[in-house]
Amino acid sequence: MGTILVEDIRSQLANYLTEVYKHLHRHPEPSNHEWETQKFIIRELEDNQISYKVMAKTGVCAEIKGAKPGKTILLRADMDALEITEDTGLPYASQKDGLMHACGHDAHVAVGLGVAKLLQQKADALCGTVKIMFQPAEEKPPGGAIRMIEEGILENPKVDAVIGIHTNPHLPAGRFGLIDGCILAASDRIFITLSGKGGHAAAPHEGIDAIAMAGQFLANVQNIVSRQVSPTDPAVVTIGKITGGTRPNVLADRVVLEGTARAIREETRDLLAEKIGKALRGVTEYWGGSYTYEYVKGYPPTWNDKAMTDLIRRSVEECLGKESIFEMENCLMSGDDFSYLAKEAPAVFIEWGTGTPEQENYPWHHPKFHVNLEALPYGVAVVTQSILHFLSEE
Repeated sequence: MGTILVEDIRSQLANYLTEVYKHLHRHPEPSNHEWETQKFIIRELEDNQISYKVMAKTGVCAEIKGAKPGKTILLRADMDALEITEDTGLPYASQKDGLMHACGHDAHVAVGLGVAKLLQQKADALCGTVKIMFQPAEEKPPGGAIRMIEEGILENPKVDAVIGIHTNPHLPAGRFGLIDGCILAASDRIFITLSGKGGHAAAPHEGIDAIAMAGQFLANVQNIVSRQVSPTDPAVVTIGKITGGTRPNVLADRVVLEGTARAIREETRDLLAEKIGKALRGVTEYWGGSYTYEYVKGYPPTWNDKAMTDLIRRSVEECLGKESIFEMENCLMSGDDFSYLAKEAPAVFIEWGTGTPEQENYPWHHPKFHVNLEALPYGVAVVTQSILHFLSEE
């Protein structure tokens, strides 16, 4: 069908993509409550005569059937927002207090709808089937991907390959980050309660200070990665939430900590879980307190299939030029439930540049996170070109 030119996507779809994105950005919804987002997607699919199926309660699977038989490929677009108060000052900022699309899932949906619209127009010349997976709850483990897999999204027809695209504010619009092999880490969760004995702050020796225990634990736990994991084995332990104490002159008898651990190797995940437990035992034995501890394994690492990654490289080069490919030296330590799809079929997860040059670009999950609207046509062009190549190849 020829090369998909970004200029053509801009002229055909730029206004549509922008309108879709701004609508979704104004109306974010949390994990497993994407009801209005689902209705919006369904309306767009129906307007374009695209068949669909509701899955995982708030999810949607669209299906574009080519006029000729062939392979099946799936594009994943997650759709949930985060419980963050937006601070971008954009004219299309979130209209919902305490909710924000701070990870770019609204942009993923916009690309998914743009690809669906474009491919539906080409259906008469298409060989095979394209499924577009509008997935709920990526941000809330166990995630929506596993539920949609259990409900049969990879079957009837059987999916032969999977593509995932994700915003990356650290790359400018028009660039795409790719790597063979592991691209995202496993994402595990940590839940800890440290219990001591309350008392007067002026007589700390009569109590057991849970905040002091927490402080020592926090110092010790950072030594796990820096001193007990190989420097060549990527790993992260972060305590992101700590709650404890009631008054400045009262010893805290209880502190609750929550965090995350990230690793690539299964053995390292197990090591982190074990060492955190040992750190807790040592601290509480020293202070005479006690603890509860739960290490919950979450999404596994995400692995890129080399043939699928090469397919994206080819498409980026054709659409934009070889200079638009950013070859990543290392994987990212973020996690995604796209990993479950990558376990079931050859897959590629694309880091899609959505940054704005000469402007501060804030990371994912930041109140000032934003997506450069100029990036939308690039995403549609590269994904569509990749899908067409996959379906046309023997």
